[in-house]
Amino acid sequence: MNTGRLRHRIEFQRLEETYDKAGFPQKEYVTFQKVWSDVNDLYGKEYENSKQTISENMTVFYMRYYKNIDIDCFILFKGQRYEIIEIDNIKYLNKELKIKAKLQVINNGN
Repeated sequence: MNTGRLRHRIEFQRLEETYDKAGFPQKEYVTFQKVWSDVNDLYGKEYENSKQTISENMTVFYMRYYKNIDIDCFILFKGQRYEIIEIDNIKYLNKELKIKAKLQVINNGN
């Protein structure tokens, strides 16, 4: 692995149940790991569904191996959240990971 290519800071998050000030449960994305990564965009796949065009943006993240990363995690990169689609432990050496992820739309209530 060429560590000089790991120049983008990404965060791994999990969707966890937390409690607000009034004690009510709420779902919240919680960062548990910050890592350096190489990021490459794949060409988006477009298809039509019910007379509406849907665009799927796929991105590949290369990084060192971390054992606590799984398919239930999310990636936060440059303010955008990505849903993990596939994780590849390259050659099963536990040295580097290749993660394919799909861009999610973050709705801030607007």
